[in-house]
Amino acid sequence: MKIQTLSRLGGAALLTGMAVFVLSSPASALTMAECSTKYQAAKDAGTLGTMKWNDFRKAQCGTDAAATPAPAAPAKPATTAAKPAKQAAPAADSADATKGLTMQQCSAKYKAAQETGLATDLKWNAFRKVECGPGADPEKVTSVSTKEPAAPTVAAPSGVKFPSAVSAKYANETEGKQRMKTCLDQYYANKSANSLNGLRWIQKGGGYYSLCNARLKGNS
Repeated sequence: MKIQTLSRLGGAALLTGMAVFVLSSPASALTMAECSTKYQAAKDAGTLGTMKWNDFRKAQCGTDAAATPAPAAPAKPATTAAKPAKQAAPAADSADATKGLTMQQCSAKYKAAQETGLATDLKWNAFRKVECGPGADPEKVTSVSTKEPAAPTVAAPSGVKFPSAVSAKYANETEGKQRMKTCLDQYYANKSANSLNGLRWIQKGGGYYSLCNARLKGNS
């Protein structure tokens, strides 16, 4: 009887010891394949955050780790405040449109006028006041001399167009101004069409003004 009792007690103790051993033994870490699968799952789910492979393996694949995707990584706090959206530049003040040409624009216009013979009667300061003020065109010169040009001694280059009659919009002007302004309009039309072929407004032997003026006088 005693022997049987001892045997039973010994068996129970053995089972208890095994249970304690099982409970107290540390669980094994995930294999490399399991950890890799878990890492890829977390990556696909977008829960890695800024965590790299080595950090993930240490944190998620060690002892007691489950072979399931890691929980979402906490969002990385913003280090700097978001910059406010750049505001669109305010519309130009209506007064800016009436300030006239800049000094650079006026200088370029004056130089071009000198080269083409349009600024023969105006010095820089006078030209700037008349041709570069509010509403001034950056290219067209309006204060052109109405002095009767000399009769041309050369023919016009091929392709240059001339008006056949004085423009009706200048009917209230003097005859000289009518011809000059009509010629000036066509001169700029030729210039825009790049068809002056080197002909200047005023030049030796007969510029555009001289040639045009002679034609209008002959047709009047």
